[in-house]
Amino acid sequence: RDAQLTADRLLHGSGSKVVGFVSALPGEGKSTVAANFACLLAANGVKTLLIDGDLRNRGLTRNLSNVSGDGLVEAVTGEQRWSSYVRVDRGTGVAILPASGRLGHSAEWLSGPGMRDLIAEARKVFSYIVVDLPPLGPVIDAKAFEPMANAFIVVAKWGSTPRALLRTTMQSEPAIAAKTVGIILNRVDMKKLPRYASAGGAEGYLGQYGSYYREQRS
Repeated sequence: RDAQLTADRLLHGSGSKVVGFVSALPGEGKSTVAANFACLLAANGVKTLLIDGDLRNRGLTRNLSNVSGDGLVEAVTGEQRWSSYVRVDRGTGVAILPASGRLGHSAEWLSGPGMRDLIAEARKVFSYIVVDLPPLGPVIDAKAFEPMANAFIVVAKWGSTPRALLRTTMQSEPAIAAKTVGIILNRVDMKKLPRYASAGGAEGYLGQYGSYYREQRS
């Protein structure tokens, strides 16, 4: 919910919003966070399209039930109109365009005219277009997609991703860094978080809020 409010505030007035989800390393939970973000938007009545743009891995597509068959590759190559490959989750109402197949030179497909046309047409239908992209670093796919995105959200695995690596990765991608509206720390151990708080830091007092809300409910 905080991520949605942040995106709405920072991207106010930009019309349909295209938000790419990236990470510094594989396995940080980026695809799950992107899916949760899209489902939250849709559940709140926001017309949302979720695209699995990781043509190298397709982790988001594998993790979503009842999503298989043709998808982004066929849509970008123009075999049929892109909307014919979209599935709608009945629970949340989020529209999903899965990844399909594996492509060499996937960055070229993500930056090519087929993808640009798809995004331009989807902007006319959806308020948010959430795109799960490959991790940064040696993979250039997110950089290739960057001109089409309004914003990026970076996902980092708490207690695992080195700060120096994340800092260096963002410094090497200035265009993406300039559009980054926030970093989500994934898989945070709330019980251990106070140990890493700086003196007087808010993290050291999180436990007190639990008792406060319990009192409010009683």
